Amino acid sequence: MTLILSEQCQLNNCRKSEMEYYAMLAKTGVYHYSGGNTDLVTACGKYFRVCSFAITDPDDSDIIRTMSTE
Repeated sequence: MTLILSEQCQLNNCRKSEMEYYAMLAKTGVYHYSGGNTDLVTACGKYFRVCSFAITDPDDSDIIRTMSTE
């Protein structure tokens, strides 16, 4: 599982740190997406804004493949 957080996340720093802390406890990777919320939505193929999401099946994700080439 991988947790992806947008750099323009509207969550307060405490909530963002809490998400990173729980990901660390679960030994889950955290990736800080350098683009904005709308760029992240385009990468996900969704029609609403997101500031964070988790990928549970990395084999079936095109985003993981794009992250590894960058």
